[in-house]
Amino acid sequence: MLQKWITSIGLDIGTSTTKLIVSKLLIANQQNQFTLPGCQIIDRRVTYASSIYTTPMLNDVEIDVQRLTVLLEQEYKNAGISLDQVEAGAVIITGETARKQNAEGIVHYLAEHAGDFVVATAGADLEGILAAKGSGAIERSAETNAVIANIDVGGGTANIALCQNGKVIETFTLHVGGRLIRLNSDGFVTYISPYLTEFLKNNSLILREGEKATFEKLSSICQLLAEETVNYVKALNQNSSLLVSPHTRSSIHPETIMVSGGVGAMMEKQKPKTVKEVAIHGDVGPLLAYHFQSIQVSQAAETTRATVIGAGMQNTEVSGSTVYIGSKRLPLKNIPIVEIPVQQEEKWNPQLFQERARASCMQASTIFSAEDPPAAIALSHFPYCSYKMLQELAKIISDEFIACFKGAKFLVVLCEQDIAKALGQALAKQRKELEIICLDQIDFTHGDYIDLGLPVAGEAISVSVKTLAFSS
Repeated sequence: MLQKWITSIGLDIGTSTTKLIVSKLLIANQQNQFTLPGCQIIDRRVTYASSIYTTPMLNDVEIDVQRLTVLLEQEYKNAGISLDQVEAGAVIITGETARKQNAEGIVHYLAEHAGDFVVATAGADLEGILAAKGSGAIERSAETNAVIANIDVGGGTANIALCQNGKVIETFTLHVGGRLIRLNSDGFVTYISPYLTEFLKNNSLILREGEKATFEKLSSICQLLAEETVNYVKALNQNSSLLVSPHTRSSIHPETIMVSGGVGAMMEKQKPKTVKEVAIHGDVGPLLAYHFQSIQVSQAAETTRATVIGAGMQNTEVSGSTVYIGSKRLPLKNIPIVEIPVQQEEKWNPQLFQERARASCMQASTIFSAEDPPAAIALSHFPYCSYKMLQELAKIISDEFIACFKGAKFLVVLCEQDIAKALGQALAKQRKELEIICLDQIDFTHGDYIDLGLPVAGEAISVSVKTLAFSS
């Protein structure tokens, strides 16, 4: 069995902070005469964690690319690695920073100049999923079979993910963060986020830029923000003026609530008692952290670095004995994977599968960008498939994909077993306007990214499944 260590980095550029992680990943090639080639990660070690920096900004809406590049180059030197050593990883721009004017350009610039990256400008939903993975919430839900909520509270937003059986089942985001109110050392308010205006007004609280804030008023605001967040997470409230985007709260009640992010990291500290102690970082983060702690939610195992505690691993394999390639656009890179279980019941039920397909595609349409293909549909829990079932499956997949991704011209479908050619042909008949690629024998996890290479042997193509690799 051939083995190789690779270097992987993760870079998280957030609303208030930026941090870097370097990992060593041991990749093993387990090819033998009886199986198709396949590689997997068998060991991982976080070898370097940078200091946590204030995200460099030129102004309120523009990230300072030059200072960010200098910072990254210095951290590479500190970690003892060079650009040509980096073979995998993730550049993730999160929170309010993802909406800054040049965020998209930065993530691609860094990816091109710093290694072979999964490139993701993380929207609020994706950020919540990554944080839940890094904080340990997803793993804990798999171990306990309980519904675990992770609230990742940073500078500008609280990204929430509900996890069950090792998967994220619901995501939403609130305008709750430490830097939505900023103060100088004397307690004068230098900034109030416009997202708080309606919330403060509804709670009869007035705070203005330029005024000297009292400890009591700041404490009342932070208490209300923490309570509003937790009550919405617990489904005690069905709506909130702090929601980043419209969301219909399900009736699912989490059994455990964990808090990660920069605010989560401060929960273990003593309660600030004066405005000067509150404003130690120029914002209300320490006071917000105290009020989360006071309503008996737990601090996550990993907090500040939850979103980027790992850096990326690549699982390269070949697909496969049956494939359907109805496109000439190969190779393709960084397609997010959306898993849909085919059969969770004793018998095939097309109506229940359609409900799962619709929910998964709708969630994916809010998480990922509008690139084509927007996502790869990965079919798991796939039993024996009759001709009738195959036709029903193809119709449902194509209908729900087109309904959620209007304008998409390209559909990628992944299967765990050898049915890709027949399914690909059925999909092509259903939607002649779609380019179809259907692959078999793919080992995937929801939230992975996939690269599709050129054909390597007959119809078989090289496939690289890339997973954000989090430390345990």
